[in-house]
Amino acid sequence: MKPLVALVLLLAAADAVAAGGKLAGSKHDLSVTGPGPIRAVSERNPCVFCHVPHNGSNNRPDVVALHRPYESTTMSARPGSPNGATRVCLSCHDGTIAVGQTRARRIETTVATIGAERASNLGTDLRRTHPVSFTPVPGSGTHAPAPGDAVKLDAGRQVQCTSCHDPHEEYRDPRVGKFLVKPSERSALCLTCHDAVAVQRPGASHAESTAHYGPAEGNTAGWGSVADAGCMACHASHGADPKGQLVARPLADDDALCLRCHATSVVRRPLAADLAKPSAHAGAERGVHDAGEGRPGAARPLPERSPGTTRHVTCVDCHDPHAASGQPAVGTSPGGALAGVWGIDRNGARVAQIRSEYELCFKCHADSANKPQSGGPRPPDLVRRAVVDVNLREVFGPTAVSSHPVLGPGRNPDVPSLRAPWTAASTVACGDCHASDTGPGAGGSGARGPHGSIYPPLLERAYSTSDATVESPAAYALCYKCHDRAVLLSTRSSFAEHARHLGPTVNAPCSACHAAHGISATAGTPDGNAHLVSFDLAIVRASAGGPAQYRSLGRAQGSCTLSCHGTDHRASTYGGIVPAGFRRGAALRRAR
Repeated sequence: MKPLVALVLLLAAADAVAAGGKLAGSKHDLSVTGPGPIRAVSERNPCVFCHVPHNGSNNRPDVVALHRPYESTTMSARPGSPNGATRVCLSCHDGTIAVGQTRARRIETTVATIGAERASNLGTDLRRTHPVSFTPVPGSGTHAPAPGDAVKLDAGRQVQCTSCHDPHEEYRDPRVGKFLVKPSERSALCLTCHDAVAVQRPGASHAESTAHYGPAEGNTAGWGSVADAGCMACHASHGADPKGQLVARPLADDDALCLRCHATSVVRRPLAADLAKPSAHAGAERGVHDAGEGRPGAARPLPERSPGTTRHVTCVDCHDPHAASGQPAVGTSPGGALAGVWGIDRNGARVAQIRSEYELCFKCHADSANKPQSGGPRPPDLVRRAVVDVNLREVFGPTAVSSHPVLGPGRNPDVPSLRAPWTAASTVACGDCHASDTGPGAGGSGARGPHGSIYPPLLERAYSTSDATVESPAAYALCYKCHDRAVLLSTRSSFAEHARHLGPTVNAPCSACHAAHGISATAGTPDGNAHLVSFDLAIVRASAGGPAQYRSLGRAQGSCTLSCHGTDHRASTYGGIVPAGFRRGAALRRAR
C-alpha cells in the first residue's frame, strides 16, 4: 500500500473515533443497522468496509477501471488519473466494485454496487465531477485553503475528494449534508479555494439576489434565495454537464441553465417572450459555447477564422454570470449587465473587459469569417447593396466613408434634423437601435438588451425597408427616434427632397438610399457614399446615363445618376450651384 494512502486512511480512522461515532446512522454506515438501501446483510461494524480493524489502513480493493479526468479549456492545472484518497472513494463511487468487497473478504450487502441510477454513482467519466488529484496552480483564480481551514489539500498538496468531504460526518453542512467539511451556503465552501474577485464580484446580481426559486428552477436543496445557494444555483460538484465548467444538468442547450430562472417569474423581466420573437439572439444560430474561446492559443478562435465554422450565440457569450449586475449603462458604457465580458476593440485586439458596448458586438459582428450576411441578404432583409459590407469594425471605423457615430463622436457637424439631446457630436451605442421592442428604450416594461424583437434585425422600433412604403411616424419609428420628422420632411433638411421621395409622390423607403450602419473605406468613396448613401439596388437601378451613383457636391448639394420608380436621373443635381457638366434636377425631374 502506498504510504500516502496509508496516512490518509490512518488519519481518517482516527477522525472517525474522535467524531464520537458520527459515522453510525449516516449514509456511509453500511452495517446491517445502517439507514440506507445499501447495507450489509449481517455485518454490524460500519468501519470494516473501508478500514482494517485496529490498524487503520485501507481495506478497499484497488480501483482498476480507467477514468476520464475532468477537462476544461479555462483550467490551468491538468488533472490526471485519480490517486490518493480519491481512489479509495471511487472504489465505491465509480460503480465498478462491490461496496462489500474488501481486501480480506466479500461482505454480503443488499445491493452489490452503487448503480448508475443513483446520484452517488460518479462513474468513470470524471468530466462531470469537480476536478480531483491535481495540484492547484497559484494565480489562476484559485488559492490554497488557509491554514486551519476545514478544507485541506492532502500531504502531496493535491485536491482530493477528502478536501471537501469528511466521509465520517454527514451533516457538517446542516442543510446539504453530503459529508461536506463545512457549510456551503453563500458559496462559503467554494470560496475557500476560488478567488471571490473571479467568481463572485462585489455587487454582482447573482451574489446578492434575494429572489426565491423553486425545485423546477434547480433548487432541490431548499435554499432560501439565489444568493443563499451561491455557486450551487448554477453549478454542480457532481453530475454536471461533461462539457466543463461544472454547469448543472440536465441541459437542452447552452442557454437552458440561464433560462431556468430568466425565462420564468424568478426574475422581474423574464426573457421567454423576447426569445420567441421573429428576430432574436437565439434559434438558428444557437450553438455550443466554449468558455475558453477567443483566448490566445485557444482551440476555438473568436472571431471565427473559417467561413464554415458554425456560428453560435448563447447567454454567456454576452453576459458574465459571476460579474453581471443591475448597474445602468451611462452613454455608451456597457453597464452592469455586461460587466466582466471580454471583447474586440476598434483595432481588432482582444480586451479582457469591454469598455464600450460595441467591443462586445465586435466579437461576432466584425472580423468573423462566418457571418451569413457575407453571402448577401437573407429574408426578411432583402436590401441589396453594391458591395456586401458586414465587418462592422470597418463600417464604423475612423477610415469609414460615412457611418453612424458608434466608435466616437460624429464627424459631420451639420445634421439639422437631430432631436435633443442628440447633437452632431453625440456617440450612439449599438443598443440604441438594436434592442427589445418591449424594453425600456421603447417605452415598455420588458427586458433590456437585444434579446428579441418583432422588428428584424433585432430593432427596437419599426424600420421599413419595403419599396412603396407609405411614410408615417410608425413606418420609420427607429429613424424618428433621433431625427425630427418635421425637419426631415421640410426644406430645413440637408436634403430638401426628402418629403418628395418619402411621401406619396415616390413612397421610397429610407433604405433605398441610405445604409443604416454606414459604408467602409473598402466599400465606397468619400464623394460617392457621403451621408450614408449606398443605394438599394433592388429599388435603384442604372440609368441610361450609366451605373447608379451618387456624388456629394458640398453642403446640402449633390447629384444622382440612376433610374428609380420609372424616372431616369442623369447627373441630376440638387441644392447649391450647378457645376459644369451637371444638369439642374429641381425636384429630381426626369432628365431628357
